[in-house]
Amino acid sequence: MWPFKPNKLPYTNPNRLSDVMALIQVLALHKYRHRSDEGLTDEMQGPPRSVSTWKEVAQQHPEFFRVNDAERLGVSLVARHVLPKDENGNRELPSDFVGILLQTAVNLHDRQLDRAYHWKIYIPIVVVITAGIFTIFGILLRSWLKIP
Repeated sequence: MWPFKPNKLPYTNPNRLSDVMALIQVLALHKYRHRSDEGLTDEMQGPPRSVSTWKEVAQQHPEFFRVNDAERLGVSLVARHVLPKDENGNRELPSDFVGILLQTAVNLHDRQLDRAYHWKIYIPIVVVITAGIFTIFGILLRSWLKIP
């Protein structure tokens, strides 16, 4: 994956994890399953910090969110659509499941950061090779100049 393309790894944005976690919480715990971008902005008391709209955050994370551009209330949490309905016709997430979703977001964030900075494992190797080359060059130079 070279050259690095940050748009392919959305969690490399420093504010992305907090935005995704906030969006998961609102869509999982609020009584309304579907939200508009304006409704999310009101609920969160402002826009996200990583991009311009909450809808854009949801679109960049299809692992958690579903976005339907044809509907006014088009942003929802995927997990709330796959649960069976209770006797009232509602799909309520268990509270521990919300914690699992948040932990999954943290794990994805950590993996993407590791992937984005995978080149750092080569730094010690480059340092050793460079030091070896200079050492060999120094030995050859010393023998060429006949320095005791």
